Amino acid sequence: MKYLDKRIGSFMGYSTLLLAVLGAATILFSFIYKHFTIDFYNSILLIAISLSIIIALAVATTTLAAFTAVKKTGISPLLLAIAKFGLKMVIPFALFVTGLLKKDKNIIRSLYIDINNMLVQSGGFRKSPDKILLLLPHCLQNSDCDCKITGEITKCRKCGRCTIGEILTIVERTGVNAAVVTGGTAARNIIARQEPEIVLSVACERDLAAGISDVSRIPVLGVLNSRPNGPCLNTTVDVQKLYEKLTSILALNTE
Repeated sequence: MKYLDKRIGSFMGYSTLLLAVLGAATILFSFIYKHFTIDFYNSILLIAISLSIIIALAVATTTLAAFTAVKKTGISPLLLAIAKFGLKMVIPFALFVTGLLKKDKNIIRSLYIDINNMLVQSGGFRKSPDKILLLLPHCLQNSDCDCKITGEITKCRKCGRCTIGEILTIVERTGVNAAVVTGGTAARNIIARQEPEIVLSVACERDLAAGISDVSRIPVLGVLNSRPNGPCLNTTVDVQKLYEKLTSILALNTE
């Protein structure tokens, strides 16, 4: 909990900074709007003021939703939708600031994934197995394996050289849909084709953050992979953590 509280504090710090920038922009635009008489410019400034206010409200709502998620009081679908929109405002701003400071952007991406997971899980989603899609990166498979499981995880022989076999056992036990994909485009195509109601995805910080942002109409839970051999080569994942995330959204008791 202390880890999450620290991350929430960091998120709220970036949110506050963005709110301050938006507030200053709103004041500036309001001043210009008041002292300019040309209708065309006034209309543009009025639109800019309105957008600043809308974004500021979304960011403030996101901060409230994150606080609510930590307290585990539940989040309504409407609040969740607004919060996800607010996250899309805060995170690019945080990444921009992090880039200026020459810090590791994966820290911000990981923060985004954590906050998103809390928001989604606080929504109380419970879906039947056929409505859940488990997405896995192909780099989880041992690179020396000659069994091609991309797009068809059931071809795995469970040899034990990677975590795919353990994950396949979970898939068989729970009955959820699962796919091994080569990248973001393949993942989006499978989501579009299968039309799941919730997605549980394993990936690195960059791919997972991008995927969560891209698939805005469907709740996405993310689990980070581990990369002991570097990116995209013989990666691994905490299978127990993955299973816990899965059971948290399953409508059926699979234990």
